[in-house]
Amino acid sequence: MIKNIFLYFVALWIGCMLSSCQKGEVVQVQDEIARIAFRSYSTASVDIKRVTVDGKVANPSNTNFIFIRNKDADSSLVVAYNNNGQVVLEQRLPLKSGLNTFGVHSKSPIDPSLVVGPNPLGDDVKPIPGVIQVKILNYNKTISPKGEPIRLAVYQGKPVYDENWGMDLVKYDETPILTTGLISDKIPEEFIKIPIDPLFVAKAQVLDSDSKPILVDGQNVYLFFNFLVDVGIVYLPQKESDTYLDVDAVSEIGGIGYSLENIWLKR
Repeated sequence: MIKNIFLYFVALWIGCMLSSCQKGEVVQVQDEIARIAFRSYSTASVDIKRVTVDGKVANPSNTNFIFIRNKDADSSLVVAYNNNGQVVLEQRLPLKSGLNTFGVHSKSPIDPSLVVGPNPLGDDVKPIPGVIQVKILNYNKTISPKGEPIRLAVYQGKPVYDENWGMDLVKYDETPILTTGLISDKIPEEFIKIPIDPLFVAKAQVLDSDSKPILVDGQNVYLFFNFLVDVGIVYLPQKESDTYLDVDAVSEIGGIGYSLENIWLKR
């Protein structure tokens, strides 16, 4: 009888010890728990379905991914996968306890993989009535064979009645409303602010970095602003000339024309 009572108290003591250890471990794990989330800078949603942190799978929970943070590491390797299981982001990121939210965007208009970084659209840029705020990227090697930066002299069209045609044709002033800074395949810091009449597409002549006209096959080169954004980033891809008449569909361009219509990011 006494032996049974003794064994009972020994078992009870061991159980209490195991219980207290397990509780202590839970508290320790709770201290290490962190979450990671990603948000898009543009109107497009982020396609991230699975995340690993330092090679360990994070548990999905709504739009967050829960993981155990390594307190001794300054940063961790985060790998994100899309719905098809493809890697869309691979980057070392600083992680802390609690929620870690990172803004992401595609690396470039021609590279859809994601990167964590500053907002290319700016955090505090507000729409301005009657003005487009745009950043322009150039990937067209026909007008810039070696990737040299270009400028754009922007002209606003307006309707002028033409007696020969018996209708309004679009005419442009001889002086541009503005000439941009240097444009390349790199994201510029500042937006180009262009006051534009939305009824008539603006036309821009392509210039070199010294503001001299660029010629292709001896002809001037023009871009037509066929995009609709208040705040955004657009780009000219590598393509053949695709605009042959002015915006009134009657007048000749007077050179080689390209439609600037590809939107990368927008508010």
